[in-house]
Amino acid sequence: MIPMSTNIAAKRYANAFFRYVKKHGQVDEVYTALQRLQGELAMEPRLVEFLKHPGIPRAEKKAFVADQLAAYTVWVQRLLTYVIDQGRAELLPAIIQGFIDKYKDEKGIAEVELVTATDLDDSMRNKVVQFLEKKLAKRVVAKTVVEPQIIGGLVIRHGGMVYDGSVRTMLQQVKRRLGGGIGL
Repeated sequence: MIPMSTNIAAKRYANAFFRYVKKHGQVDEVYTALQRLQGELAMEPRLVEFLKHPGIPRAEKKAFVADQLAAYTVWVQRLLTYVIDQGRAELLPAIIQGFIDKYKDEKGIAEVELVTATDLDDSMRNKVVQFLEKKLAKRVVAKTVVEPQIIGGLVIRHGGMVYDGSVRTMLQQVKRRLGGGIGL
């Protein structure tokens, strides 16, 4: 778990960087590049370790960014150089996530996870997405996950919220109401 003070600092960096690139009309380009970088950091966590290592000189880290991460936009390179200069490279994953969250919020995009016992057909998935778009007043990007243990129904995860309409949960509620008299 990330300490609250670290979270706050990362959010401030992310918001400031978002405003900076927005002012220069580069939000979409930077969003795409940061998504790529986020994926790369997830696959290679040693990269953040390298960038935050106190024994490696900042000049060497910045040279690495210029040489090895040149494929990223100049804006992302500026962010990387800035967090290295500030000695805050440990915040990089949280800054990237904060920027991505801010982008999605500003663009009216809601990411949801739909958990079902079996695969949803396209028609049913589209109906659920349309319903959620009306309720959330945002464009919904849905990821479907199959978890047979929920037995049936639907679980929707959005942000920190979980809407559980699974048969498993309904049966557990019945069991609690009956005092545990059902062998579930």
